[in-house]
Amino acid sequence: MTDIVLNKETLIANIRQQIINSYRLKYQRTLLEFENLDGSFLGDNVFETTFLLRDDQAPLIYEVSGPYDVISNEYATIGRIYESGQCVFECDIKAQIQQRTAAMVCLFFESLKHEPKKPLIIGAGKLAIEIIRYLNHVFPAIDSIDYHARNQRTDTFEASCNDLGVATNFQDIMNLEGYDTIIMVTNTSECLINTININSVKNGAVIASLCTTSQTGEITGEVYGRQDVNVLFDYDLTRTFTPDMRAADKVGYLQKVILLNDILNGEIPSNMVEKKNILRITGTPMQNIAVLDMMRAI
Repeated sequence: MTDIVLNKETLIANIRQQIINSYRLKYQRTLLEFENLDGSFLGDNVFETTFLLRDDQAPLIYEVSGPYDVISNEYATIGRIYESGQCVFECDIKAQIQQRTAAMVCLFFESLKHEPKKPLIIGAGKLAIEIIRYLNHVFPAIDSIDYHARNQRTDTFEASCNDLGVATNFQDIMNLEGYDTIIMVTNTSECLINTININSVKNGAVIASLCTTSQTGEITGEVYGRQDVNVLFDYDLTRTFTPDMRAADKVGYLQKVILLNDILNGEIPSNMVEKKNILRITGTPMQNIAVLDMMRAI
């Protein structure tokens, strides 16, 4: 079951519905980080437990565990569903994690009524390819994309895009100027967008930062606190889940955050065209529930 490709429209719709009904969810997320003997980052494990309230019935309990090690740059993701103390479903959902992240990017764009015209993607791995597949499905008018990937061309990324009819243009030096959409798909610990180059991002542009590991620090904290920046999170725990977000929150850079649930309820920022709009996507329990429900139904 691990290689199953989920229906794109259904997955996006299911995540949307779970977020709208998130008042029925009680969730807790714990991150355990591990250091090597020399103090360097070795890896982590995310434990996520969500109770889906069902009135007088026992809640359904969704559990996801995702151990990751930095040496292989690989992670495992196991999902389980419990009912009345019994495990009623278990599945490896690693292949679907990339699908759910790509679906979330499209859901964010759709909810903001943002249609990418001139996109730049930073990173060219498997998740980047999955995002292009979803963008191609939701926004078929996209026929070309610029990309930057550690200063080297990536044949697999270019070939996958070409198979979709999307032309690629490799950007040797990361230049943010002129793009209306910037999607960051990295596991870097370096802040790629800082207080200097954020000035080259045009107003009205949408920047999606995808936290793929706990060491991700794609955007320096000060950027979130700027007056010319809107900050949009997928859900409330994004504020404190990763070290860079905790640091930014501690010094007050995250005081005016807009959540996707608010956007789905009609609270789209009226000043989007006047500001730079940063989406921070950590990965929500709502996404995992949507995936596990779809896998269970197969």
